[in-house]
Amino acid sequence: MRLAGQAVYYAAAIFLVITIVLLFASAIRAVLEAPEAGLLETSLVILDRVLLVFIFVELLNTVEIVVREAEISAEPFILIGLIAVVRRILTVTAEIERSLGTPAFEDLVLELGVLTLLVVALSGALFFTRRVASGD
Repeated sequence: MRLAGQAVYYAAAIFLVITIVLLFASAIRAVLEAPEAGLLETSLVILDRVLLVFIFVELLNTVEIVVREAEISAEPFILIGLIAVVRRILTVTAEIERSLGTPAFEDLVLELGVLTLLVVALSGALFFTRRVASGD
């Protein structure tokens, strides 16, 4: 049974690596298309892709830890959550600029507030997780 579980984790790792490579290719394509899309839009696309790469690298690291130590730790998932929230904050911030004066503006400001609270909560969870792990 353990061998079957490891095979699944290795297969997942392969797909994560493929996804990371595709995200890098997407970022390179965005750079090459920068003159057509505009500097701000290209920067946001590249930042979005890089943050997605970080998420998938953290997932890959988590798979490696699970295979090596045969246990699941909360810290990598908290980091993945933080990166995902920061990624969404950047997206919402860009959308707020475009929706100034529209009905969607208030919704985006509210979402930004909730995301900020989520960053604080996840940061606290990460702090306490590390503190418990170090034995303080």
